[in-house]
Amino acid sequence: MSIWSKNKKNKDGVLQKINKNLPMEAMPDFSHFEINSNQEVIVEGNKGIIHYDENIIKLNMGKMVVMFCGRNLSLNCLDVDSLVISGFITSIEFIT
Repeated sequence: MSIWSKNKKNKDGVLQKINKNLPMEAMPDFSHFEINSNQEVIVEGNKGIIHYDENIIKLNMGKMVVMFCGRNLSLNCLDVDSLVISGFITSIEFIT
């Protein structure tokens, strides 16, 4: 049994337990952010890029949009569902 578990309703409204110890690939609706000071963010679980310029990057995360604001922002290490944002990050906004 895990230390942390979360209840989530499926389409039928039935509660199912989701174990935090499962790998990210097993939980397609979850996102993971790793923030390294205000210089870099590693994003896993993104569904696409909505807007990209040197001051604003907006990402579709499925059920929400995440907006990164700053200066000299750039996208690095693009993969199917992950990327790295680098630059001087001044704010992160979660839009539902």
